[in-house]
Amino acid sequence: MHLPEKVGGYTGREMEVSESERTILPADTEFAKVLYSDASGQEISCQIVLAGAEKRSIHRPEVCLKGQGWTLKSQNVETVPLSDGSTLDVMKMIIGRQVSLTNGEQKELTSIFTYWFAGKNSTTPHHLERILKTNLDMLLRNTNHRWAYIIVSAPVLDGFVPGGKNEEQTLEAINKFIGKIGPEIMLSKK
Repeated sequence: MHLPEKVGGYTGREMEVSESERTILPADTEFAKVLYSDASGQEISCQIVLAGAEKRSIHRPEVCLKGQGWTLKSQNVETVPLSDGSTLDVMKMIIGRQVSLTNGEQKELTSIFTYWFAGKNSTTPHHLERILKTNLDMLLRNTNHRWAYIIVSAPVLDGFVPGGKNEEQTLEAINKFIGKIGPEIMLSKK
């Protein structure tokens, strides 16, 4: 499982899978994690977690985000146009957490965290729909989905670095990125 080295004007470098991810998730879970940067310094993280035989490889992202100190500020489904002319529904979460600046000041960092699940000929931004589809397809169609959990996220750096993008600009960058990478990493989105 690999993510492309270049996506639009972004160049990526692989990120390590954390020890906690390897410890918590079953051994047959597969990962692809890349941090992409463009010429302006905008960074977008793209990750794929591919479930193994055990169903617990993929779970609601709110569980991990809360454990990492993030607070959910809002969430809604966003329809993203893809470069192949189709669209993709993704869950968009606005999350925040306190960070310490170099001068010792505490400030809230906001991040945009988008995700969707991709299975056999199917995508959904909803965790419950993924579970229902898994069970119904096994029962009625003898189809076993090996779901991938795909994450695209970026921090909102307005007020943190000179020229940092605000929330609207960050979301626009993420949506354009998904529009380009989506057709490259998914075989079918039906």
